[in-house]
Amino acid sequence: MNELILLGLFLCHWSHLSTAYMLNAKRLGTPLHPIFLHAFIHASLMLVFLALAVRLDSLLLTVLFLFQLVTHFLIDVWKGRMNGWFPSLQSPANKWHWVIFGFDQFLHITVIVIMYHLINNK
Repeated sequence: MNELILLGLFLCHWSHLSTAYMLNAKRLGTPLHPIFLHAFIHASLMLVFLALAVRLDSLLLTVLFLFQLVTHFLIDVWKGRMNGWFPSLQSPANKWHWVIFGFDQFLHITVIVIMYHLINNK
């Protein structure tokens, strides 16, 4: 059962509910509002999933929601700013584009694993 919780959190991260407005802002890390909305969607999906799938008290649910919201936002702003500071990173032909992309996903996965750890040690 615990592995299903982890898989559910990953599925929420995989969501494709972001709009072109959000994705365009993520590309360069600005403006912040659409990136925040993008992070809010991911955090909200995880909140709903956890509220339905796991018996957690409201304080832990709130902490997990805020942790996901803030970290997702900061990671996406950082990645977008890297693209702005180093425009060559925007090209998929540049191997560093994929290094940065992979590190961005590693950070998101690390956040999910931390959330999973907090859930299992409640």
